[in-house]
Amino acid sequence: MYKRDLKVLPSDASCTGVIKLRNLLDYFQDTAALAVDKIEGTSSELASRGYAWILRNYEIEFFETPPLLDNNFTIYTAHDPNHGFNCLRIFKVVNPFDNIIIYAKSSWLLLDLAAQRPVKPIAHLPEITTQDVLEINPDFQEIPQLSNETNNENNQEFVINREVLFHDLDINGHVNNAAYFEWIFESTPLDLMNNKIKSINASFRSGIKWRDKVEIRISKHENGFLYRVMNLSQPNKHKPSAEFFCVWQAKEEE
Repeated sequence: MYKRDLKVLPSDASCTGVIKLRNLLDYFQDTAALAVDKIEGTSSELASRGYAWILRNYEIEFFETPPLLDNNFTIYTAHDPNHGFNCLRIFKVVNPFDNIIIYAKSSWLLLDLAAQRPVKPIAHLPEITTQDVLEINPDFQEIPQLSNETNNENNQEFVINREVLFHDLDINGHVNNAAYFEWIFESTPLDLMNNKIKSINASFRSGIKWRDKVEIRISKHENGFLYRVMNLSQPNKHKPSAEFFCVWQAKEEE
């Protein structure tokens, strides 16, 4: 597995001293890029070859409090390209005592930029099989769906509207996956000072671009919240561009 040693810097920490969710996701993405630098090239080199990675699914579990300001931590990552069009990647965040405090699993598609369609990673990037390969379970938990019975007057739906900003975008011109996580975190109708995320499941279906109008619909569902990100600037605005399910815990329950 690829290993990267890090430290929570002042710009990484929230007002509670814990690493910000978006910064954590950025670290995951950057660590993955560094891990494949020698086998498929940098992100810009990959783009020059006509390819880009597109995120499909993410699962994140928080076993302990995320790293705090000035804390050292290590990210381990490995991938599994042996799933047809899907390439799986896991991340482990380990504290200095070798305890796993965060575990994440993701699924990616390799997009042929000219054809605008996914291709099989092994066929187009054969070097991807040469290092940091690990057998990964391909199953992801399904995002809960709201039934008519669940989504009624007793279960209020919160709606947040926003416009996509320039710095929400990644090198492909679409909203970066870490920005989505920041959106849903900030949209949660809880006291964020006194609650923390225990797990996140995410499903990405279509890209969102600069200045698109976005509506985030948040509904309480069992022990968590369901988030549906709707792109109001697209013809299929009634279908979510991304969905999340987050389980939260009051800090006093730790």
